[in-house]
Amino acid sequence: MIEDAYIIFSKIPEAGYVKTRLQPDLSAVEAANIQKLMLDKLIRVSKQVKISTDIFFAYKGHDDAITADFLNNLPDWIHCFPQVEGSIGLKMSKAIEAVQEQGYKRVILTGGDIPQLTPQAIENAKAALLDHDVVLGPSYDGGYYMFGAGQLSVEEFLDADISWSTASVLDTTIKLLQDADKTVKLLPKLLDVDFKADLDKNIEFIKEN
Repeated sequence: MIEDAYIIFSKIPEAGYVKTRLQPDLSAVEAANIQKLMLDKLIRVSKQVKISTDIFFAYKGHDDAITADFLNNLPDWIHCFPQVEGSIGLKMSKAIEAVQEQGYKRVILTGGDIPQLTPQAIENAKAALLDHDVVLGPSYDGGYYMFGAGQLSVEEFLDADISWSTASVLDTTIKLLQDADKTVKLLPKLLDVDFKADLDKNIEFIKEN
């Protein structure tokens, strides 16, 4: 049995529902198209590690028809399941927990807007989890693009008193883990895409095969 899993955690790319902070620089349709391109990039990355890593897509949709159409067009090797309702921390922790419960020894989760993510970064995270409780991939805005864990209950570190979408997210998460005597490995920083300036810096990574 494959012991490693990678979860892409994202909203369905629907106009007016995703990447709204890219507006008014981009239209709602353009912003949704950017999100789809970024998900396409992560799918290509995932394909390169799926021999040793099972791939999951934890999604949140808005329009049922658009959601169904998007899911139906994903590769059949991607296992899809909906996110739970609640805070972003609860959504992430429950997604990780749902995959852990299937018996995977190491589970890695990233957002869907990380164009710089590479297959090697996933492999490095898997390797780090052989001798660390948690692996984090810091982003330049003070948050993180990746949270990975072994057979560790993660809810207390994610569904916690964290000011999401602020510059303190990473530091707060690290402190929660250290206070619980958990070992943490930090991967290199990567850019995520929240604003037009982020998109301009990432466009070459979004387009590359």
